[in-house]
Amino acid sequence: MVKISGWESKTLGTLINEGKIVIQTGPFGTVLSAKEFVKYGIPVVAVREIREGYIQIFDETPCVSMETYNRLSKYNLATNDLVFARKGNVERSALIPLTKTKYFLGSDGICLRVITKNLLPQYLFYAIQSNTVRSFLIQNAYGTTMAGLNEKILSSIPLFLPVDIDEQSAIAETFSDIDRLISSLQKLIEKKKAIKQGAMQELLTGKKRLPGFSGEWSKQQLGDICNIVNGGTPSTSIAEFWNGKILWCTPTDITSCSTKYIYITESKITESGLKASSATLLPKGALLLCSRATIGEVRIAGNAICTNQGFKSLVVHQNISNEWLYYMVHVLKSNILEKAIGSTFLEISKKDLAELDIIVPEFTEQKAIAQVLSDMDNEIEQLEKKLAKYQHIKQGMMQELLTGRIRLVDADDKEQPKTQIFQEKQSQPAHNQHFDDAVMIAGIVNVFYSEKYPLGRKKVQKLLYLVRRKEQADISAFHKKAAGPYADEIRYKGGEPIAQKNKYIQVKRSEKGSRFEKGVQMQQAIAYLQDWGKQADIDWLVSQFQYTSVNELELLATVDMAICDLRREGKEISVASIKDLIASNKEWRDKLKKTYFLDSDIQRAIKKCQDLFES
Repeated sequence: MVKISGWESKTLGTLINEGKIVIQTGPFGTVLSAKEFVKYGIPVVAVREIREGYIQIFDETPCVSMETYNRLSKYNLATNDLVFARKGNVERSALIPLTKTKYFLGSDGICLRVITKNLLPQYLFYAIQSNTVRSFLIQNAYGTTMAGLNEKILSSIPLFLPVDIDEQSAIAETFSDIDRLISSLQKLIEKKKAIKQGAMQELLTGKKRLPGFSGEWSKQQLGDICNIVNGGTPSTSIAEFWNGKILWCTPTDITSCSTKYIYITESKITESGLKASSATLLPKGALLLCSRATIGEVRIAGNAICTNQGFKSLVVHQNISNEWLYYMVHVLKSNILEKAIGSTFLEISKKDLAELDIIVPEFTEQKAIAQVLSDMDNEIEQLEKKLAKYQHIKQGMMQELLTGRIRLVDADDKEQPKTQIFQEKQSQPAHNQHFDDAVMIAGIVNVFYSEKYPLGRKKVQKLLYLVRRKEQADISAFHKKAAGPYADEIRYKGGEPIAQKNKYIQVKRSEKGSRFEKGVQMQQAIAYLQDWGKQADIDWLVSQFQYTSVNELELLATVDMAICDLRREGKEISVASIKDLIASNKEWRDKLKKTYFLDSDIQRAIKKCQDLFES
């Protein structure tokens, strides 16, 4: 850790030994007998009640009587006590808020109480909420089947603290402000979701009609308005059936997709794989309905697709809106679950699904209802993107403020306005761009390298381009090459040779091209990433592109660069305009002959890029 004037490095144990903090473990064994638990009383805070930074009391939360609370007062929790769970999610911690509610420390809890005026509990809370400390707790927890935490592990937590209580207060207040903003957004999102749920119950059952519609709804069964299609799985032992171009969807793809439409899947199969299985190629717009395990989960196919046998997909008839039926399935979910049977796992049969009763409005009213609900979805989606952005900003602030790289109190102990925090960050001298690239390339190799799937230069360059776009950084080094966007500068005199020289990475060459692997000094590069607050960007790459093919990355990076060009020229963003731009460049025009640059692929890439970079 770099030495900073007015800051000191200490372990939590040192603060305990100095008498600044006391630590208390919850009552063990026979300290509490069963008769001391009551239905209504003082809530007991343990593993379940300790959430991500806050306390949540449930209907099932056990309580103790006031007599027990008074008798065992050393386990009583006070305002600004910091509590941890001793097992399970050991990285979680929460600060007891200023409230009239009393709390009692459970047997699976550990409490820290600050008893000095020279350490602010709120600052300690945010320091322990940092990614550095959370990672430390996860890595140092004991146990194999379930992570465990004890006083010894807590005492070894490394901390970096400003000596001045005013600086601690300024930092804690800054985080408290953004926490209030995040909390207000979360509450607004929950409110919007509740409003949407109410609207679905009214609009999809006919209890409330949209203006201009009064016609009768017809009583039908689900099988009357759509074809129900089973899925299938090719033999996993026959290699030629896999890694083709046909999207093959599993329930995991559905549950990991947060949007209404699904455009990509983790696995793809070949034409021969499709023919050898019981799967059917479904058209774009089909409803992919999970019929076992995660029963009732549904998404709309954004492209032609097939599924495994965990689905009963719905292909709507003429004059039936697939988006209306998508929302209708959510209303029918409880009926679907009632029909599910099975001993090993629950599943609804094709026959039972087809016989579900449903009331159907005219097509124009279906479209109108779907549009209202889609507008609500879009509003919620934008709020969730805004929330994710604020949460990301908070993580960046923690990297800067909790390490002293940005100071909220200047040398004369005058507090700086909070609005200057990121202005100061921008005015600090930047690292050399070539060295930044070297460290970022090392970070990419560290998480994307695999012996089974070699990591080539094309993939590294595309990931580096995409992370620069995410950072809203300069991308002028990247040019429209055949495999582009591609930066010769980074390869020949920038990040790549520096990363090799410093032994962060090694590049092995063969007939099939260059292969990037980890170097002996990789950990040094990782330390730079963490110190500079860039590890979050690497984590973002993993979350977005861990299973993305090189061809898909080329498509995304190409379409995104085209979007940037079109925006600078004030032109409309569409499949046609992007194809025209690609065709106008002699290095790029052959891309349009590639099978992964079809119109549907470009349309999907436009949406993906807008989701990634325009929130």
